[in-house]
Amino acid sequence: MIAPIAKVITEKNIIILSPHYDDVPLIFGGYLDSLVTNQLIHTKNIRIIQIFSFSNFMTRDDEGNKDISMKRVEYVTGIRLIEDTKCLNDLIGHGNYSYEIKGENECLLRQKEAIFEGPIEFLSGDKDSFDEEDWRVYERLKNNAHEWLISEDTAILLPLGVKEHIDHIVLREAVMDAKKELGHKTNAIIYFGEDQPYTGLADSSDWDKAKAFLNELPVTPLNYCIDEKRKADLSMKYYASQAEESYRDGVLSRADQLKQKYGSDTGVERMYRLV
Repeated sequence: MIAPIAKVITEKNIIILSPHYDDVPLIFGGYLDSLVTNQLIHTKNIRIIQIFSFSNFMTRDDEGNKDISMKRVEYVTGIRLIEDTKCLNDLIGHGNYSYEIKGENECLLRQKEAIFEGPIEFLSGDKDSFDEEDWRVYERLKNNAHEWLISEDTAILLPLGVKEHIDHIVLREAVMDAKKELGHKTNAIIYFGEDQPYTGLADSSDWDKAKAFLNELPVTPLNYCIDEKRKADLSMKYYASQAEESYRDGVLSRADQLKQKYGSDTGVERMYRLV
């Protein structure tokens, strides 16, 4: 079933918890673009919070990615911040969102070892694999999440964790455990977005893990039409330090999978609403 874009998120306030600088357009770009094209962007208060905002990673720079010096971090983080805000200004509209930085170190700065799986390089892990620094990040995020979760008339947008990128999992688990701690004091509604480009490149074992997580929760899938070419083009245009052709492939592949499934005339993006 395809939902009208106005019915996907009914809450007025939207908090997007973005693991990395490119995750807002990659995960939720279709939704945000559709709000703009349907002249609904001004019906929402959009707050973007960048979580793992200190970075030393640039694509196609294997030697540089081993450098965790302050000079390297300043250089890469500056580039990534500029890339992200330029993209978001194009996607959402300058002045139509607020932007915050949490200042956590991304996984390479926590000295995780990257792996290659198919066409992409990333770091995977589940809660059982957290090391001491992961747990410290988790605790800080869990404490922060209490404020986000008690907010009324608010949607919190999180990555689902397809392919289990370690940073996505640390964030997801921290927020979910904070929700358990708050219990009935929770007011906000959580929405999980499908991680890109990972979702479009995932195999059956990746989906088995994601479905196992979802099956433990009462969630409602929400499918909605998007301009998948614009979503893919935005990532390729603005994130020169990050994007590879696999990004475009992943975005277009998943949009087409859902397009075929629901017989849509356009690409489709999906979120899962926790009920």
